[in-house]
Amino acid sequence: MTGQVQMKKKVHFSEFVMKYGTLMFLVLLCIAFSVLRPSTFLSVGNLLTVLRQIVILSILGGGLTVVMITNRIDLTIGYTTSFLGIVAGALMVDFGIPVLPAAILTLIAGAILGSLSGIAVALIGIPDFIATLSLGFLISGFNQSYTKGHPISGLPAEFSIFGAKFVKGIPTSIFFMIVFLAIIFILLNFTRFGRHVYAIGGNEEASLMSGVNVKANLIWAYVVSGVGAGLAALILASKLGTAHPTAGDNYLMEALATVYVGGTAFKSGEPNIAGTFVGAMIIGVLTNGLTLCNVQYYNQDIAKGLVIFLAVTITSIQRMKKK
Repeated sequence: MTGQVQMKKKVHFSEFVMKYGTLMFLVLLCIAFSVLRPSTFLSVGNLLTVLRQIVILSILGGGLTVVMITNRIDLTIGYTTSFLGIVAGALMVDFGIPVLPAAILTLIAGAILGSLSGIAVALIGIPDFIATLSLGFLISGFNQSYTKGHPISGLPAEFSIFGAKFVKGIPTSIFFMIVFLAIIFILLNFTRFGRHVYAIGGNEEASLMSGVNVKANLIWAYVVSGVGAGLAALILASKLGTAHPTAGDNYLMEALATVYVGGTAFKSGEPNIAGTFVGAMIIGVLTNGLTLCNVQYYNQDIAKGLVIFLAVTITSIQRMKKK
């Protein structure tokens, strides 16, 4: 009897670790860097720096989460972010459109680009990896063709509201991140769309038989990802002060890593928005802490690679246990 109780305790503990291990790892990271750099890491200024550094990552990861819940992927988001930054810059500088209408048009352009990926995957039936990779190259090509590789400078001063302004010492970009993630959270947890997205990810064939419009929901999932890329593009261009044709290209891998790392939190291997934010925080805290400890960038890449590999391994184990 005692042996059975001990066995149950071990099972419950292992389940707890598998479910909340990512969050525990974030806490341990914070404790470790607090000990190593007590005077700097826990300062309000540094914590705001970490949050500001993960804004783009969290927004892209948030949109990507919706797609990945359906067991698809969106490899366009880095190129799309770069392209939409150029769209915003061109609208304001080349065409003289005011900041707010230009921002709205940029988000609409993001939704359109997202829908193109969705149509290619859901309606035409092209595998998501191939469809989004090829569309990403097309978007990058159009981007380079228009700009000739040169950034668009001379952005209006009002545009700084998206990524370079502060409200009572807090960067405005953090507010945009919170609002976007909150909207995604509501969409996924309190709407029919969210229920359908999770149903498609759980069992697509059963969802189709139960009356879920799988194709339409897949397209909308990619639209959400495209809008996230649009918002990220606005914040990134505002933060840099210019619209650069390759500014967002390198965000793809870290955004994917954010979702995978977050997938080990709270929902046992399923992508989820709270987990994605935790994943972004882990990458942000790890990068920030290692920088404060004067660790070379190539060693930082090794550390991040190990964390991502471990997270993906845990996610795979969790999914196998479900089966």
